[in-house]
Amino acid sequence: MDRLIAWAERAVGAVGVIAALLLVPLVLATTWEVVARYAFGAPTIWAYEVGYLLTGSHFLLGLAYTLRQGEHIRIDVLSMHLAPRTRRRIDAVAYALVLPLLVWLSVALFNYFLSGYTRGETSGQSALNLPVWPFRAVFVIAFAMFALQVLCELLKSLRSATNDHPSQPS
Repeated sequence: MDRLIAWAERAVGAVGVIAALLLVPLVLATTWEVVARYAFGAPTIWAYEVGYLLTGSHFLLGLAYTLRQGEHIRIDVLSMHLAPRTRRRIDAVAYALVLPLLVWLSVALFNYFLSGYTRGETSGQSALNLPVWPFRAVFVIAFAMFALQVLCELLKSLRSATNDHPSQPS
């Protein structure tokens, strides 16, 4: 089980790095748009579409990595008064309830990706009119990785809920 968790969390980490690297072309495209618009009076036809696709991809691909790092927002008003073992058991139940939904969503998004790819669907958001299948592939990858990380968190929660001490984060 530890090998599976380690492998999955390495994969999630790699996708997290890709998500972070998407900020570089986003900043470059936005900077170019500002310079082109205000310095040269010639706005681009592609900056808006590229910007929202990169921003959306960044946030989606960062979902699983953020969970891995324990940085998702938690409401601790009640749980801070519970024993650590009880909190870990509640986490395990929550992950067990969310995991099937994420698997179903990943499969549904894969079908959505396939329909856009086979029909050659385009965005229609700008004159650039990009194909939508790459962005839909990001949806599939992001939610599949999120499901994988939720599985890891479920396994870690189950393991630590039965131990007196929580497992160390990786």
